[in-house]
Amino acid sequence: MSQDMLTQIMAFTYSAAHYLGAGIISLVQRILPQAKAIATLTDPIGYLAILSIFVVLTITIKRVAVIILVAGWTLIAIRVVLMALGI
Repeated sequence: MSQDMLTQIMAFTYSAAHYLGAGIISLVQRILPQAKAIATLTDPIGYLAILSIFVVLTITIKRVAVIILVAGWTLIAIRVVLMALGI
């Protein structure tokens, strides 16, 4: 991967984390208006939000894959039994 492509990916990740963190910060400040110093945590909160989304998506995809595998093996087992019975 070229250096320019890596720079673009990192810049996009930073921008996404910054804007996501800013959105979360603004939501928290609406709920807790006395929390003024929380604005310094915009980037860390954004990165943690991105990682959380990634983990949730990974877990969801893993569960879907397991369901598909179990369904596939079950259907194959049913097919083998039906072939053995001559149906």
